[in-house]
Amino acid sequence: MKSTPVYRVKSRQPTSLTSVSVPPLLCIECGSPPPPRVDVVTSKPRRRKACFGCAVCEDVVQEPSVLTDFYNSPSFQPVFAAVFAMAACTTIEYVAAKSDDSSTNNGTSSTSSQLLSLSLILRLSTLSLKAFATVLCCLLPVMLFNAFTATSTFKSTPPSASVKDAIEKGKNKYGKLLSEAIKLKTISYDGLTSDDETDYGELLKMHSLLKTSFPLAASSLSWTLVNKYSIVIKWQGSSPSLKPIMICAHLDVVPAPNEKDNEWSEDPWGGEIKDGEVWGRGAIDNKHNVIGQMGAVEELLESGFKPTRTIYLAFGHDEEISGHHGAKMIAKHMEKEVGKKGIEAVFDEGPMMIEGALPGMKGHVGLVANSEKGYLTLEMSVKANGGHSSMPPFEQGTIAIIADAVSKLDSTPVPAHFSKGAGVYAQLEMLAALFSGPMKVLTSNLWLTGGLMKKILLKASPAAAAMLRTTTAITVIKGGTKANVLPYDVKFYVNHRVHPEDTVEGIIEYDRKVINDDRITIKPAEGITPASPISSLKSDAWRWIKESVGEVFNNPIAPSVMVGNTDTRWYWDLTEDIYRFSPVELDIKDVKMFHGLNERLSVEGMSGIVQYYKKLIEKSCLSE
Repeated sequence: MKSTPVYRVKSRQPTSLTSVSVPPLLCIECGSPPPPRVDVVTSKPRRRKACFGCAVCEDVVQEPSVLTDFYNSPSFQPVFAAVFAMAACTTIEYVAAKSDDSSTNNGTSSTSSQLLSLSLILRLSTLSLKAFATVLCCLLPVMLFNAFTATSTFKSTPPSASVKDAIEKGKNKYGKLLSEAIKLKTISYDGLTSDDETDYGELLKMHSLLKTSFPLAASSLSWTLVNKYSIVIKWQGSSPSLKPIMICAHLDVVPAPNEKDNEWSEDPWGGEIKDGEVWGRGAIDNKHNVIGQMGAVEELLESGFKPTRTIYLAFGHDEEISGHHGAKMIAKHMEKEVGKKGIEAVFDEGPMMIEGALPGMKGHVGLVANSEKGYLTLEMSVKANGGHSSMPPFEQGTIAIIADAVSKLDSTPVPAHFSKGAGVYAQLEMLAALFSGPMKVLTSNLWLTGGLMKKILLKASPAAAAMLRTTTAITVIKGGTKANVLPYDVKFYVNHRVHPEDTVEGIIEYDRKVINDDRITIKPAEGITPASPISSLKSDAWRWIKESVGEVFNNPIAPSVMVGNTDTRWYWDLTEDIYRFSPVELDIKDVKMFHGLNERLSVEGMSGIVQYYKKLIEKSCLSE
């Protein structure tokens, strides 16, 4: 059970005795202040025990957060206005009728005539509003019925005894192997952000570790080195009519700064196993998948398993710097092997099984990215005559022009997407029956509540909002060389992660219209990656993932959008279906380990990855 959010006092400045304010607080988890609440009995302030800012991951505040959003939503206000107007019209009719009776008895009718005239004018509106209210009254039972009768294809079934025994038996073995892999500093450097260089000797040591640790795979399967440091392993299947599958990971990692103000609890390169967890860079990105996939193949070879479908393992060596020398070359190699669209499905790293990622959802949910955002960086620049700061020109200067453009882009985000059958909409549809409280009512009736859900998600967290729209981030501003010199050339850079329902051309045009300033030149600053195709949720491969996750972890899965970029950008021509997923159970609070401090994985989690990939391979070979 999650603990109640903790607040720390930002300041303790004395306040007036008559004031109802409290000392400013900030939530330790998300940094947001809690909304004030006044005790209705004592009229004294009290602090909330729950943080609305953490609504996306705290069960205790999920329902209040949703209700608050509903109350403040545009759709609630006209409903309230309609009810109020109905009450007003009914009151006027009642008063008019009473006045009519009184005037008949007293012989006067001027006041009653005026009231009746007003009543007649409002009568049509009243009837319309009553009809609207009737529709709402009819919709409410329908919404509740949909919520109570919502069904899910996920059936909670505890893992079998054999799976549990296999995880328990393998945890020490695979934990130690992950530890050894972490000790190898297979860091990728791009030569731009650091003067350090990639140590390719460490990658060769990784090759040796894999071959010595998995001897059957090393001796029985076909190994190909691609561009010296990437690896493709082929396990030949018995049925040529079945397309092969390709399971991917990458050997490299990002740097792990370990400085005084940015210090790890354990050595990021020590591979320390402490309290049942393996610590170090690569524990969840992405050496765990390398060890897990190799372990699965080794165990299947030991059991005498013969695949009907050819299985490829593909390990790139420079994913962290875009895969230009690794995955890109693997794609060319695989196209020669199987041809275009010759792969049934590609499985690569991606989102994990997260607990607390969705309000109203208890337990872990496997988020499988069946699409991936594109990458676009634009340079926006303006040039003008420079000069001395003592005589600034009458017209707007270069920095002012750029400042206006930055302000417009920052305050005008790209419109969000919430399309039926795609992205987050499909995710909520698939999980609707598993939600609780108001979230279950909302997600079971997306045909009616879609607009409200979209609004809730856009406000829930930056991560949730990023899944709905193309993001806009101002990352670099350059201009000016001296305090007393007017700059003649100023530029800034905008990084967009392009949503699968947007296009690169559309985003460039959107920026141009938002800025609406011909003085600013807009051009791409570096390589452009469009958003990926969207893979099917009805394919055999999707079913294999769902069944494997269910049998090993007893968790549901749902589609997601990969907001970062992976090696799969190079594999689009090989297959119609690409799924990005890492079979690791994490709490939402632990996601910050990704490329961050104190990266670690439990030994049980490492062993569970092996069993997941075993199930995946076995299920892929059952489809004749």
